[in-house]
Amino acid sequence: MAHSSPYEDMSGAFGNLAIRDSYSEDPNGSGLKNDTLDLRTRHLSDMQAPPKVTRGDMWSDKAFPPSTAVTDCVAETLMWYRPHEFRQNPQLFVRGTERYDVKQNRFGTCWFLSVLSNLADKPRLLKKVINKGSYAPLANGICHCKLWKFGEWVDIYIDDRLPLYEGRRGLQLYGAASWTNSNELWVSLLEKALAKMYGSYCVVDGGGLPSEAYLALTGGVAETVLLTSYKSRPHHLFQRLDKALKTGAMVTCGILKDYVGDRGLLGPHAYALNKTAQVRKRDGEDVCLIRIRNPHGTNEWKGDWSDKSPEWDTLVRGRDLRRIRDEGEFWMSLSDFMDKFTQTTICSLTPDFDKDGQSDPLNYVLRIFGEWGKTVKITIQGIYLAPGGTIPVVLQIIQDELRRGNYSNIGCDVFTEDGRTVQYTERKPPLSDELERVFRYNLSPGTYILHPSRDKSGTSKEFLVRLFSPCRIYPKQ
Repeated sequence: MAHSSPYEDMSGAFGNLAIRDSYSEDPNGSGLKNDTLDLRTRHLSDMQAPPKVTRGDMWSDKAFPPSTAVTDCVAETLMWYRPHEFRQNPQLFVRGTERYDVKQNRFGTCWFLSVLSNLADKPRLLKKVINKGSYAPLANGICHCKLWKFGEWVDIYIDDRLPLYEGRRGLQLYGAASWTNSNELWVSLLEKALAKMYGSYCVVDGGGLPSEAYLALTGGVAETVLLTSYKSRPHHLFQRLDKALKTGAMVTCGILKDYVGDRGLLGPHAYALNKTAQVRKRDGEDVCLIRIRNPHGTNEWKGDWSDKSPEWDTLVRGRDLRRIRDEGEFWMSLSDFMDKFTQTTICSLTPDFDKDGQSDPLNYVLRIFGEWGKTVKITIQGIYLAPGGTIPVVLQIIQDELRRGNYSNIGCDVFTEDGRTVQYTERKPPLSDELERVFRYNLSPGTYILHPSRDKSGTSKEFLVRLFSPCRIYPKQ
């Protein structure tokens, strides 16, 4: 369905401005147009050079040895082996990728793997992170992945040694694995690449949120929605999720409370949310259903609309959606979803300004790197087409710290040139200890002052502000 927006023609109104256009197409193919202002006094890039290996040798990563990779979060004795030492026919990919490939094992990386299972069904995006050229078994022991970190795609080089332990069925992978084929390695290696970027498996073991995984895997904009905010209008949430999924967004959901339900659900735990549907019963009642996958590849919901639920036998439309297979994926009704789950996270490459579930054409992105305490002036020029004479702007602020325990409470105030505070459109605290935060503004053409701020907690030293808009925003230095 074509998407119309009062903002979509706005960028053309700026074509005749007598201002040097420093925006350029994103070389990564996102379709965004970027401009960058770097106010940092010193910038140390995270770019890595490819490891050098003598022909015939297998590389061992001295910067990320087993003693660094796993410190104090594992009780079992781990053994580190290369894939050809414990698999008969190791391969990076077996028949491409799909969401069922992803299987969580002993590390608590559901926050990452729930997102990864969504990405597995989007090969164009996954190829940016890991692809056929990333790794070859028995070649040199090197796996090359790319992850998004603080505004840039960084190269992550790991060796292919993976942690195993002695289980009931012999040697088993301690970390993530492929659910569909034991010879497939891409899930295990990508989890190790994430662990290296964060510092160790023990840091990522239960130490993240799906919004942070979205950022690392796509560089996109994630927004977490508390289900209680839709308690009085659940069908609005369903419509938002339905449109988000149909327009290419990736969605997860989570249970935050400690919960081992008698109907298969676990908490705290993150799940992938990958489909919505409306089915019809014989009596004419329409039921809203949501399809969810547990990254464990097991432990499915056992209530109404689960695989073996008799509810499916009452349908005249939608019976083909049923799939009786223990793969961690299940359907549940919207009402049960609202009752059992706590939140959902929606991610897209460009933001959804009006919260209807569909990305809006905010394709111009001004990126501002700086150090806390600095302010930035920006100018929005030209005519406007939006209702009320304003331009929609989504402001995302990101801190340069990955470890959750080291986060600062961050925010970003916007002022007019004469010092008046500009209010964002939703209710949220001005400061919060998150990796990234998102604020929506309706701004009239003019000059504004951005004041990124943090409290004294945490270790963050730098910020990245990204301004998404349907037209060019210019920094004033």
